[in-house]
Amino acid sequence: SLAIRPGEFVGLLGPSGAGKSTLLKALNGYQPPDYGCVLLNDAPLYRSFAMFRNSIGYVPQDDIVHAELTVESSLDYVAQLRLPPDVSAEQRKELVASTLETLGLSHVRTNRIHELSGGQRKRVSIGCELITRPSLLYLDEPTSGMDPSTEERLMTHFRGMARHGTTVLITTHILYNLGMLDKVVIANRGEIALRV
Repeated sequence: SLAIRPGEFVGLLGPSGAGKSTLLKALNGYQPPDYGCVLLNDAPLYRSFAMFRNSIGYVPQDDIVHAELTVESSLDYVAQLRLPPDVSAEQRKELVASTLETLGLSHVRTNRIHELSGGQRKRVSIGCELITRPSLLYLDEPTSGMDPSTEERLMTHFRGMARHGTTVLITTHILYNLGMLDKVVIANRGEIALRV
């Protein structure tokens, strides 16, 4: 079993094929486990998924953005689709701008996504989830393909989100930012091998 408290920044580590992505999908509602259950605030996630859907953000390993859109329009479309209807166009614009700034993407805001580097595309995918300000954020290898300074800035941002109440669960192979995590879970061969 595994317990994650509100506002914790948790790292799920392990070698390739250890089951990190599968566990992440089971915990976020995208792939029901073969047995056992996932509870959010003592409510069964899979039976109550509609209730939690808007509070869960999930960034898979693969890009989740349309390659022909610009960075700014991609985030704006996500904001229009997923934010409450009472959010004004001006509020959306400010939210998109602050998300671009947080992710270090302001200088490429008018570029089409297919023109970006792999690390920049990953940051746009992260931005699509950050724009809704989820209370639970699941990230599958979000810093892969990024330079060390960008990765550190993102990890610091995730740490700050956790300090402000967002629960963040991240899978990673990278060990030098472990000091930012509240909890480390190590997976091996489909099992949770260690919780620290």
